[in-house]
Amino acid sequence: MFSPKNNNLLLAPMAGITDMPFRKICTENGADIVITEMVSARGLIEGSTKTLRLLYIAEENNAGIQIFGHEPLVMAKAAKIISRYNPLFIDINTGCPAKKVIKSGSGGGLLRELDNMREVLKAVVENSGVPVTCKTRIGFNDDYSDEIIDIIRETGIKTIAVHGRTVKMGFKGIANYNWCKYASKFDDTKFILNGDIDSAPKALSLLSAYPEMDIMIGRGALGNPFIFNDIKKTLEGNTAKEVSFDIWLSIIEKHYKLMLDYYGDYGIILMRKHMGWYLKGMPQSKKIKDFIFRSNDYNEIMKVLQNYDRIA
Repeated sequence: MFSPKNNNLLLAPMAGITDMPFRKICTENGADIVITEMVSARGLIEGSTKTLRLLYIAEENNAGIQIFGHEPLVMAKAAKIISRYNPLFIDINTGCPAKKVIKSGSGGGLLRELDNMREVLKAVVENSGVPVTCKTRIGFNDDYSDEIIDIIRETGIKTIAVHGRTVKMGFKGIANYNWCKYASKFDDTKFILNGDIDSAPKALSLLSAYPEMDIMIGRGALGNPFIFNDIKKTLEGNTAKEVSFDIWLSIIEKHYKLMLDYYGDYGIILMRKHMGWYLKGMPQSKKIKDFIFRSNDYNEIMKVLQNYDRIA
């Protein structure tokens, strides 16, 4: 499933973000493996059109599908459905900190009920036609990552991504990687580092300490899909160059076209959040963002962006 080489670079699953267009953009900019937005197991077996759409992985041969839920039987049925789409793997979410998800007992809520988490994981493993992975956190309120890792491994899952925060922390505070010391004992399991990896130097620092692990990037790729190639260049001993305006613009143009092809005109609206990230921290960007957030005309938007370097 994963390349036998060390240091695969993964795009983390992010709700409302890692749709097909963004996954394609990140793949073309160096991501080795990408994962869909999390898919509701309950919505899937009930035939929700919105949920089924999330399973669309087109011709992506590097995409896994993430699933969330808290009922073993429902998760088992969902695993069988997802397997028919032939993803690279099924990833189980046991760490999402969204209040609505936790309240249902899914995502990070599973870390409050470890016995049920074990049954959920086993149900997916036993009913999946493709490999199964798990993305988790170091605990709910406190760090009990050793126990979590043991339970996941007991179910037969051998690829585990760990976000170095508790569920209660959400995305606040600083991710810690103390769990890596325990995880490094297991030669038969692939572990993936996740949390606060927002630059090539940060990735290189972590891989220097834990060279056998992979890297998963979530928020660090927002507006910056170039981060994957930057990391690869750094690992090869080269200096990552600043992205030129022409390359930056060409990626945005391609992203817009993919969104329009996939969503129709609504893609313009969905692209607004991405433009907020693409423009973050750039000079004189507020005026451009204000315009883009009001416009529904692709040609108009591109004309303004093409002149952005002169405005800035």
